[in-house]
Amino acid sequence: MKITWSKALKLIDQFLHQRRNELDKIDFVVGVSRGGLIPATIIATATDKPLVTVYIDKQDRVYIDRGKWLKGQRILLIDDIVRTGKTFSKMYDLVLKQEPKSIKSFTLFCQRGASRKPTWSELIMTDRSFPWDI
Repeated sequence: MKITWSKALKLIDQFLHQRRNELDKIDFVVGVSRGGLIPATIIATATDKPLVTVYIDKQDRVYIDRGKWLKGQRILLIDDIVRTGKTFSKMYDLVLKQEPKSIKSFTLFCQRGASRKPTWSELIMTDRSFPWDI
């Protein structure tokens, strides 16, 4: 199922309004490249929080930009979708190695069978694609 820009922005806006109190307590937004950077940037801007990026290469190696900033901080890890949970787990574990105070997570969608699920997400049975998937 193809998600439109309008639908993606609506989901992000709903999340921002429903979780305002929790988001006020977040220190850093961490966006997962590639697809998670779009919602992460929107949320970081809307909440006036700094943004750090985590990356995964074609060999499934993960990297973090400015990871030392996260030590002792309250983190919101954001991606667009969790399908199997494999990539999300790698990113979560990489952020955890930075010794944050806490990690919460948000994705627009998460497949029901994923091995690791975010704190906040819409559970789905079928895959989704996004306007930024080009």
